[in-house]
Amino acid sequence: MSGQAYLSVAQLRELLLGMEHELGIGDLSQNEKDVLYAVQIASSSGSGVARSDDIRNHILLRSMTQPTFHRSLKSLVKKGMVGHAPNTKAGSYVLVSDREETS
Repeated sequence: MSGQAYLSVAQLRELLLGMEHELGIGDLSQNEKDVLYAVQIASSSGSGVARSDDIRNHILLRSMTQPTFHRSLKSLVKKGMVGHAPNTKAGSYVLVSDREETS
């Protein structure tokens, strides 16, 4: 990889960190951020609900262990950023901001 390519990746990372702070998620652990991003992506198709299996199988989480995934998801629920989807079976989640906007 050329020096220019490393510079481009570094600039993207810097931009991402700035955006995370603007969104108020800069203090989350990297695992929590990755789970949050996977919930967003998994819920963006169709119903707005993300199933636990779809979240867990997202490319961002493939190297994450099962216990770490569950701890991170539980932490996001406890922090009020992710919630259990209403009127669904267990294992279905929504971003809280999405749920509030549709209420």
